[in-house]
Amino acid sequence: MSSTKIIVPERAAPAFHEIERGMALRKCRKCGCMKEALNAARRTIRNAEEPEIRGLLPTIEAHQTAMEPIAYDCIGCKKCWGADAIVQLANRFDQVGLSECSSDGGDGGIQREHLSTAANGEYDRSWPPHPGEYIVGNPAGSAAICTLSSRELPQKLIAAARPNLAIAGRCDTENIGIEKVVLNVLANSRIRWLILCGVEAPGHRAADAFLRLKERGVDANMRVLESASWRPVLKNLRLFDVARFREQIELVNLIGVTAASKIIEAASEVAKKPTTTLSLQTPDNADQTVSRVQRLQALAPKTLRLDKAGFFVVLPQATTGVIVCEHYENSGRLAHGIEGPQAALIAATVIEHGLLTQLDHAAYIGRELAKAEIALKTGAQYEQDAALGLLPSKKSQRTEPSEDLDCSCHEA
Repeated sequence: MSSTKIIVPERAAPAFHEIERGMALRKCRKCGCMKEALNAARRTIRNAEEPEIRGLLPTIEAHQTAMEPIAYDCIGCKKCWGADAIVQLANRFDQVGLSECSSDGGDGGIQREHLSTAANGEYDRSWPPHPGEYIVGNPAGSAAICTLSSRELPQKLIAAARPNLAIAGRCDTENIGIEKVVLNVLANSRIRWLILCGVEAPGHRAADAFLRLKERGVDANMRVLESASWRPVLKNLRLFDVARFREQIELVNLIGVTAASKIIEAASEVAKKPTTTLSLQTPDNADQTVSRVQRLQALAPKTLRLDKAGFFVVLPQATTGVIVCEHYENSGRLAHGIEGPQAALIAATVIEHGLLTQLDHAAYIGRELAKAEIALKTGAQYEQDAALGLLPSKKSQRTEPSEDLDCSCHEA
């Protein structure tokens, strides 16, 4: 990335600044959202009539070179710099459309287990089968509620629950978030209504993707048709799932409504309405589908290895509200001292300066810094794990909770 001051034409400035701020974050440099934004920006700038806009091309190409190997298509950040850059480009350049951001057509190496409702019409006792940010009400209820990005609403709605409210939860993103909602409501055939309410997360427009999914469905690449949201690609659903969702679920549009009383009233009203018989039957092989999601049991590490880069001592200072993180060489020489009020800032500094080389060590220091920050905020006493802590026996790994392990590899 060039340190030279770039003069950005007014027309290109909004998208350019979104890209610049995103590229300052490592998570964005590994994300498919930013890759798509840079591709769109390069095409747009290269084809622009204005020479001053075409002059931005070397900077965009430098950003493309600075991208790291893509680790994820989208991780659903509340603020998505790539998504907002595309929106800004589409608003200011005719040749850019929001629909141009395409899927790679793959399944990302992930395929879910397909769970079905029991043959007698009762919901599966493992329902809901997929983890997420939701609260279960009455599983026999006919209405589910999606509060979009509104965090407090699910608790309020369940607290005022009626027998017809099965579940209430959030959904920030138009891809993984929607997938989880679809999979969980399909796993309970009693649910026939999905109420969309609350406020959408900026940049993603999950509600629009829900509405278009119901109205139009998806294309062969599992992209929701005609959706104005950023990346409405449902890689972990099948075409059958989409067809079943469109038949089983009726949407109630209360987008923007946050009053719990109005939402509960809507749930009561839809529960009184008659529902049609479902014609689509679950495929015979659905329950035998071999999942390619590898399920791993959490176990203690077999060995603890010294990190060649050294070890850390974490010292939260209650009087100043600062965490002191000391980095020592394995010889015992103090090499670095990092100070800051937030665990995330210290962890980022440790990584930026290459002060650790092992993933287990990174996990350990992240956990310890988080504990230290909580101690500062709550007044709780902080004590760093003992040197090389005791590993639980194989038997205790299966029958008892594991003790915290010290992966910092201190010298005693």
